Amino acid sequence: MNEKSHDISVGIIANPAAGSDIRRMVSAASGFSIAEKANIVRRFCLGMRTFGVTRAYVIPDQSGIAGSLIKQKKQGEDVLGERWPELEFLDMRAEDKAADTLAAVDLMIRKGVRLIGVLGGDGTHRLVAKNCGNTPMVALSTGTNNAFPQFQEATIAGIAAGLVASHAIPMDLAAKRNKVLRIAVDGETKDLALVDLCLTRDIWVGSRAIWKPEKVKDIFVTFAEADAIGLSSVAGLTNPIPRDLNQGLHLVLCPPGMGIQTLYAPIAPGLILPVGIAEMNTLNALEVKNLPRQRAFVTLDGEREFALREENEVAIWLDTEGPLTIDIPGVMRLAAADGMFNHLSRFFQKDSFHAQN
Repeated sequence: MNEKSHDISVGIIANPAAGSDIRRMVSAASGFSIAEKANIVRRFCLGMRTFGVTRAYVIPDQSGIAGSLIKQKKQGEDVLGERWPELEFLDMRAEDKAADTLAAVDLMIRKGVRLIGVLGGDGTHRLVAKNCGNTPMVALSTGTNNAFPQFQEATIAGIAAGLVASHAIPMDLAAKRNKVLRIAVDGETKDLALVDLCLTRDIWVGSRAIWKPEKVKDIFVTFAEADAIGLSSVAGLTNPIPRDLNQGLHLVLCPPGMGIQTLYAPIAPGLILPVGIAEMNTLNALEVKNLPRQRAFVTLDGEREFALREENEVAIWLDTEGPLTIDIPGVMRLAAADGMFNHLSRFFQKDSFHAQN
């Protein structure tokens, strides 16, 4: 056990760059300022502390979230009487890049955090999912399309996180397993996607975000919801796939007006475009799809990640043993049914913290 005596610790990943990609310029997407992200973390912390969490590990970012949190914590405790968990900034050099998230998750796992609160979009949650193993995420939306994380008030998410981290709600009742798509290149597993994996016709990166469906050849999805935003919405409007079904979907796209179907899909907030579908196939769990050799770019959860060459052998499959996420509404229902909101004294006593470790 790496936790300090009596500690119930969690990690917090608040991506300062989430929701700031080029889709802000080509669509009507709203954004989250650094100040608002810090406010979300504040509410998350207050909810967690009330229900048992004593320490939160945070990235020492360069964008201002960390500094804002220090000021908010001091003002909140000194002036407003707020009860915060201790904030401990990770001993790492942060450059506000994707590598920061991967390194921070590794450090948090080594410190024995019981869960990781994630503020970001699909891309941020994908990065956390790559390194978090069986440590669950509390997924909070602050990105662009947000197909994977669902909108939830941070105070409630913090309460649920505290209930789970303090073991008031057992993990086996609180967490849900998610599907992922995995891709192997020349026999080596290279990466994963939480929502969608696409092959595009681009042969260079340009902007990382993808919003032009005419450049997309194939869309693979883990789940497909009819009310989604992003490339997964094409699948959701064609053949919805629930999150808890052990299946995914593969679509082959074509120009609008051709193929088996043309539909108008919300590719980004406020950006509704025609998409042609040439072929649609169910993707069963662990069924390997070997792709034709081709030049293409691989897009994972809405962002271009790496190029494929014509000589590459590429395989894609659906893995149902992906990361865990906390079921926030489910935790709140269980806690309410058990009367946990009637007596909070147990969460304020250090002895009870120690007894639950």
